[in-house]
Amino acid sequence: MKATEAIEVSRANELLRQARGLLLRADRASDLRGALLAVREARVHVELLSVTMRQIAAVQEATREAQACEDGA
Repeated sequence: MKATEAIEVSRANELLRQARGLLLRADRASDLRGALLAVREARVHVELLSVTMRQIAAVQEATREAQACEDGA
């Protein structure tokens, strides 16, 4: 499970990096429309990363609780 989570986070980070690159290029070209589209794209990727991180935290918490129950049994 952890490998899959790491892949998801890695992919989300890569998409965010690409969106930031688009934003920088649009800004340098004084392309307001392009910059706004890049910001929208970056927002989507930040949301994806946030959801992924919450899911990972929930899985980690459930794993800790399961281990605590096993240790106490």
